[in-house]
Amino acid sequence: MFKLELEDIKIMFEYDTEEEYQLYLSQALKAHQDLQKLKLEQYQTVKNSLEVIEKKPIKQELRLQELWQKFVIHEKRAGKELKQIEEYEPTFKKLREFYGDKKNMLELESEDIELFKEHLTHNIEVRGQRLSKKTVNKNLRYFRAILQASKVAELKQLAEEIEFYSQAIIKKESSKRENYTEEEIDTILNHSYNNLIDEAIIKIALYSGMRQGEIRRLSQEDIKQDKEGIYYFNITQAKSEAGKREIPIHNEILDLVLGLSFPLIPEMIENRNAFGKRVRKALYSAVDTKGKTFHTLRANFIDNIIDNNISTENPLVLHIIKEIVGHAEAETDRLTLKVYKKNFKLRDKNEVLNAVNYS
Repeated sequence: MFKLELEDIKIMFEYDTEEEYQLYLSQALKAHQDLQKLKLEQYQTVKNSLEVIEKKPIKQELRLQELWQKFVIHEKRAGKELKQIEEYEPTFKKLREFYGDKKNMLELESEDIELFKEHLTHNIEVRGQRLSKKTVNKNLRYFRAILQASKVAELKQLAEEIEFYSQAIIKKESSKRENYTEEEIDTILNHSYNNLIDEAIIKIALYSGMRQGEIRRLSQEDIKQDKEGIYYFNITQAKSEAGKREIPIHNEILDLVLGLSFPLIPEMIENRNAFGKRVRKALYSAVDTKGKTFHTLRANFIDNIIDNNISTENPLVLHIIKEIVGHAEAETDRLTLKVYKKNFKLRDKNEVLNAVNYS
């Protein structure tokens, strides 16, 4: 009688001759090896499944009602009275009417906030009158407070990028937040970035005024050339009609852009948060100034394009600038423009845009 225990298998058999012993033993050991191989395959299958689950991003959601509840809790903990909190309710109602109950606020982008601003400006009336810019600003300030109370890094970042109205026809921010200084812009433009893609994203923003999401979604088909030889970005994926536009490619970045492949970061086309973190890291490697963000580059562009064109004799230059940056026209401005033209020629926009100069 032969007996042998190996982990979870017991081998036992009788034999009469040496040949039988060798035969039975080899059969038993093979059965043990097959069992171990099967266990290893099963383990690997389970391990692979777990790795897939771990790598698969968990879809996070934050509805507007939940965001409001977070804000109320935040304000109560800060010692605010109920009457003070109730002042924010009209803004919350406007947000609810605009975004609806099903909007995932974690997917909010700067374009969504600009659309809400346009909605406040053009679509809401009180006693037959549109909201004043002062009232629009008040609603935007309350929206910013609601976003900041969420304690979600991406939403707090968006809150800092909200553009408020000033008395200018085109926004020139009059809040405490400032644009990058000339010295900081010079540093940003001449900084040695870790890679060409990060450098390109930042320079495209500075020389086109494009929003982060617009740059992220650029495809190779969006880089076009017209019959006059002018290269331009053809923005088709926008959340408003004003956002769909043609932006001439500034001469300063033309060679850079034509030498790139789009999308710039293919794996991040749909991953706003990852893209945002990457460009922030790149920008802050050049200048890390409190209160100034990637969106500040757009504000710098708007100021620069206004300052370098405002002395021209073209009465429509401000409207051309609005079309370049994707700002909607007020209804009265639309009526004025209908007398002239609906869309400006690319050569007109190219002349205005190439006036941008950071030196």
